[in-house]
Amino acid sequence: MLNVTFLNFLENPAFVIPWYLVGAIAVIWVVWDVFKVNTRVNTALKYAWPIIMIFFSVVGLVLYLITCRPPGIGKKKGKDEIDYHHRYVSAKWKKVTGSVMHCVAGDGLGIITAMVISRMIDLNFWPEFWFEYAVGFLFGWFIFQFIAMRKMADSTSKALWLAGRAEFFSMITVMVGMGLVMRFVTPEIAGLSPNPDTFTFWGFGALGLFVGAIFTFPMNWWLVSIGWKHGMS
Repeated sequence: MLNVTFLNFLENPAFVIPWYLVGAIAVIWVVWDVFKVNTRVNTALKYAWPIIMIFFSVVGLVLYLITCRPPGIGKKKGKDEIDYHHRYVSAKWKKVTGSVMHCVAGDGLGIITAMVISRMIDLNFWPEFWFEYAVGFLFGWFIFQFIAMRKMADSTSKALWLAGRAEFFSMITVMVGMGLVMRFVTPEIAGLSPNPDTFTFWGFGALGLFVGAIFTFPMNWWLVSIGWKHGMS
């Protein structure tokens, strides 16, 4: 049996409350930053990063700073600002990280929404898994991937196809990571699937999305490499 007792802090309010409190503060700062200071951030990421902050908290903030936020960007203006931001985010791993954050923001919003509903109506594991997959896929496809692809495609139908293709592969890996946490990790500590009114739900929900982000990084690297997704910064 998998020994994951070291993760029991994820159901402790002494961890979960500060985690999400820091996340909420990070949301406010990042929204201000991307629209007022670090304005060269990809438009889609301006909406994705705040969602990431909610669940990834301080980890999300660190990722934003090291992959997307050049130090001192607020002091640059005009072409200097454009060039400085471009140089800072030009590394492929930073662009792939942006693609992953964009993916996880859309998928994660759908997954957590579906998870709340699933626990409220008491679905078993597999019905819940596929419900979360479907809702996460639809959120990611229509709200995030389609909007990003629409600017690059010459028709709505092509944008839908390109977005759906990218979302299909990304979502598989995100949901594998989330599913492994749901199936093998959470039950070892919480027993039955925790309800949305518990700290355990939100602690392990964040862990599931984080593991999903790790799982989908290689997939997004490949998708960016073959041109099926665009690196984002």
